[in-house]
Amino acid sequence: MKITLAILASLLLCISCKNPKSEEISSENEETVATEELCFRNEYSFPDSTENIDVLNLDLHIKGDSVTGNYNWLPALKDQRHGTLEGTIENKIITATYRYMQEGIEETAEITIVLKDDKAIITGDNPNSGLDTEVAKIQCNVD
Repeated sequence: MKITLAILASLLLCISCKNPKSEEISSENEETVATEELCFRNEYSFPDSTENIDVLNLDLHIKGDSVTGNYNWLPALKDQRHGTLEGTIENKIITATYRYMQEGIEETAEITIVLKDDKAIITGDNPNSGLDTEVAKIQCNVD
């Protein structure tokens, strides 16, 4: 009887000492990374035509301190510029590499985007690149 009791006590001790904290630790270590989607757009109508509209749009996807997005200049009657950006954000200032295609030429530029409540202010590393502008904040389309 004493041997059975000792074995039972040992078994209970082993089971109670088993460390199930691995699940708890992994769930505690999972950080919730904030994600945000921001959209900006300007439309420039032609004074003599309602059909022709130049569009400038910027869509940003922010996850933690990482930023990806699209920055496009879409004039109605000229070559368009389509591009993607990838960078980081700190204190509402994005520093990113912008890769775009315009007039059949692939280009890369370093850009800075300052986020304001109602707009984004974009500056490029070359003032002659035509990247510098302000774009009004809009509601993002949810598909």
